[in-house]
This record gives sequence, C-alpha cells and structure tokens, in this order.
Amino acid sequence: MSTPQSSSEFTTRDVLQQIDHRLSLIETDVRENSTKLESKIDALEAKTEAKIDALDHKLESKIDALDNKIEVETREIRRDFNGKFNLVIGLVITTWLSMMGTLFFKL
Repeated sequence: MSTPQSSSEFTTRDVLQQIDHRLSLIETDVRENSTKLESKIDALEAKTEAKIDALDHKLESKIDALDNKIEVETREIRRDFNGKFNLVIGLVITTWLSMMGTLFFKL
C-alpha cells in the first residue's frame, strides 16, 4: 500500500507542476499581450494627436482666411459708406446754402 501512495503523490506533484508551468505560460502571454496592447494604444494616441493637430492647423488657417476676408469686406463697406455719406452731407449743405441764399436775397 505504500507504493500506491507514493505513486499517487508523484502524479499529484506532476499535475501541480504542469499547472504551475501552464500558469507561468499564461502569465507570460498576458504580459506580452499587455505590452502589445500598450504599444498599440500609444501608437493610436500618437496618431489621434497628429490628426487633431492637423485639423486644428486647418481650422486655424480657415479662421484666419475668414478674418482677412471680413476685414477686406468691412473696409470696402466703410469706404462705400463714407463716400455716400460725404455725398449726402454735400447735398444737405448745398441745399441749406441755396435756401439761405434764397431767403437772404428775398428779404
């Protein structure tokens, strides 16, 4: 009976060693997968940051172009307004002078 017990202990020890070996293989695989996942996440983060930077630069250039266009349009509108305003003021002054001259010569 002593022999079957040692045989039983031997097989239990073998099973436990296999379990330990498999567990260490699983731990190694998990570490490798974790490393791969971290590197892929880092690459994705860098790619995303690059795209965001490109979009930010593109948006800034479009905003600058719109600002320049608005400035040009505003200058043109002010120039047109000032020209027409000067004409209206000239007409008002001319009308006033004409009326004053008429009143002055009639009195």
